[in-house]
Amino acid sequence: HCAINKADLIINVGHDVVEKPPFFMEEGGKEVIHINFLSSAVDEVYFPQLNVVGDIATTINHLGRHVKNQTHWDFSYYKMLKSEIEAHIKDKADENRFPIIPQHLVSVIRELMPSDGIVALDNGVYKIWFARNYLSYEPNTLLLDNALASMGAGLPSAMGAAIVYPHRKVMAVCGDGGFMMNSQELETAVRLGLNMTVVILNDSAYGMIRWKQSDMGLKDYGLTFNNPDFVKYAESYGAVGHRIEKGEDLRTCLSKCLSTPGVHVIDVPVDYSENQKVLIDELQAKTCSL
Repeated sequence: HCAINKADLIINVGHDVVEKPPFFMEEGGKEVIHINFLSSAVDEVYFPQLNVVGDIATTINHLGRHVKNQTHWDFSYYKMLKSEIEAHIKDKADENRFPIIPQHLVSVIRELMPSDGIVALDNGVYKIWFARNYLSYEPNTLLLDNALASMGAGLPSAMGAAIVYPHRKVMAVCGDGGFMMNSQELETAVRLGLNMTVVILNDSAYGMIRWKQSDMGLKDYGLTFNNPDFVKYAESYGAVGHRIEKGEDLRTCLSKCLSTPGVHVIDVPVDYSENQKVLIDELQAKTCSL
């Protein structure tokens, strides 16, 4: 937020306004260039001065050829901001405590997945951690859907990737709630002989909504549930089930699953207690104090 507030020009590329932060232009004074396949949907906090409508890649290539460096441009603040954010992302990435914290999970998966490996995310709070912490080295290797953000998308997305790219490593990362939306598709994955790993982040809750409920000052109500035994559940479909029981197990289990053919399902107990602290409070304190 502080970085956006300091900017004198914002170039918004391929961004659906349904995902915009509500403060985006509420105070005015921001010059915004909107680059997308469609013109912007204008409302009280998003009214770009310039719409560049067309193929995004072509547009960016043209701009890249015509925009020249200016001696009066000062990027020092944004370079410092980038360094602070990168350091913040790496913090606690090596902490293999149990239950598993998202920072460590993302770090281990990034370490083990090859550059062309495909990670398909379901929808939950872990999606924010991956969007911030998971570096993509090739296009379309981190699949996630925002806005509509349908729960249950992770498993079928990974299955589609495994069908199209049978020789690449494929992993679905799902919350327990999202996984159970259509977990019966494990049968399809096994029957088709797919090679893929399914990571279930188990907190026995709809974690994203639970966090939002708490943030709004509401009672913790109606968002927790009991899960089946995911190991036995996977085995009932002919998949291979695994359960992480201590922090040291995570890297070993993921490595084994990625190197072994078949459909592997890993039950990973997860600790989301630092969501607000790390994603909101610490990040705001670090970036706004620069």
